[in-house]
Amino acid sequence: MPIQQPTLRRPQSFGSTRTRRVAPRVTGPTVGQCFDIEVIRDTDGWMVRIPEIGASARASRRAAIELVARECIAEQTGIPIGYVVVFVAREIV
Repeated sequence: MPIQQPTLRRPQSFGSTRTRRVAPRVTGPTVGQCFDIEVIRDTDGWMVRIPEIGASARASRRAAIELVARECIAEQTGIPIGYVVVFVAREIV
C-alpha cells in the first residue's frame, strides 16, 4: 500500500478568516449612473430639472426630454452620453 505524502497547509489563525469586502460609497456621479429628473410643463415647452447635479435644461417637445436631460448631464459631469440613464421621477403638467 502506498504511503501518502503529507500536504503542506498553513495553520489558520483567528484573524485570518476571510472577510467580505464592501465597495466604497460613491459620493459623486459615476459611469453608468441613473439620474432622476423632474419634468415641468411650460407655456413654450418643457423644463427639465436634474436635482442630483443642480442643473436644468429646456426641451421643446415631450419626446425630446430624455435626450435633452442626457446631453445636459453628460456636459455637466463628463460622463459619456451613452452611459447616462434618466428616470422621470416627477412630472408636473
